[in-house]
Amino acid sequence: MKPLFDSGELKLVYDTFTPDWNNSTAQSEMEAALTQNKNNIQIAYVANDGMANAAIQALKAQKLNGKTLVTGQDATTSGIQNILLGDQSMTVYKAIPKEADATAQLVAALSTGTLPSGLVNGKTKMKPGNEALSVLAVPVSVTISNVAQTVIADNFVPKAELCKGLPTTGLPAEVTVLIKGFCS
Repeated sequence: MKPLFDSGELKLVYDTFTPDWNNSTAQSEMEAALTQNKNNIQIAYVANDGMANAAIQALKAQKLNGKTLVTGQDATTSGIQNILLGDQSMTVYKAIPKEADATAQLVAALSTGTLPSGLVNGKTKMKPGNEALSVLAVPVSVTISNVAQTVIADNFVPKAELCKGLPTTGLPAEVTVLIKGFCS
């Protein structure tokens, strides 16, 4: 994001760390950001889906949900539901089976005292001056266009769980059609 801020393409109007990634605190912080900026917030870059949902609640109170881009992470059921409803633009998904497979391969290699050939693809900075060899999984940006091919196809979020409780009335027509089509 820094290059976008430095170039002036984006303007950072509010930046805060939410202790313990607390959802209630995140909602209060979003409310403060909206107040401080007279509701002129175009993007809410949020660390996870729980806090994104809290930011969406603050946006709903100002009738800005679906108008302000909101990001999240973890591909939770509520995050995916918010994407289907048009209130969240994306979430980050990291395929747990791929992470588990890499972990198993690392444990197997390390248990024999060898380096995991071909598996290490990066380094993670530790304390100043130290690095740890790492296996870095490629995260996937989940949007309305690839929900079915990612989290649903991997059964990370079962379709029945995702569709349970989603409203099908009182929404914009295009959202209602999308949800009925997706959940039928």
